[in-house]
Amino acid sequence: MVVGVVALAAIVLWLRTYTPLDAADGAFAPGPGVGAVIEPATGSGGKTVFFPAYRGGKPFVSSFTLHNSGRFAVTVEGLRPAQPEAPPWVGPVALMTTASVSTTAPVGHTQRFQPLSLSPGDTAVLVVRFALVCPSGRRRAPSVVADSVDLRYRYLRWFHRTQTVKLPFAVTLRCAGGPLATP
Repeated sequence: MVVGVVALAAIVLWLRTYTPLDAADGAFAPGPGVGAVIEPATGSGGKTVFFPAYRGGKPFVSSFTLHNSGRFAVTVEGLRPAQPEAPPWVGPVALMTTASVSTTAPVGHTQRFQPLSLSPGDTAVLVVRFALVCPSGRRRAPSVVADSVDLRYRYLRWFHRTQTVKLPFAVTLRCAGGPLATP
């Protein structure tokens, strides 16, 4: 009896900490408004870095391929938007999908995000809108980086979680007067 209770408790604990989503090996692409793209050196283990051109608070978008590497089907319900901080700041604020059915689609026509189901091993192309906030004036400001998204999902009908998914790229905001970009 005790062994059964311990086993059941272990299974429930494992199910409550289930994190099946990843984006490390998928395709990704910047949307319009990218000022520079820095590719990592071969073998460095680094990420590609997108430097969006700051245009008065206009957002920057980028697509990535989300993969369900787990054992159960999941339904991605949306993005937990990042909470804006004092400028300079960059963070994911909205999730969208591409209008294309291609699994390697670059950012193009997007549509409002609707919950989507991913069976084990499935992938989907998602588009993230990043807010860009620079301080007013031309005062010196540090570069800021966003390289993950918090996705809300559910699985096995009763479990709801939010998982931080590391993106295969980083979005770096360099405001006017800030330090030069370094790869």
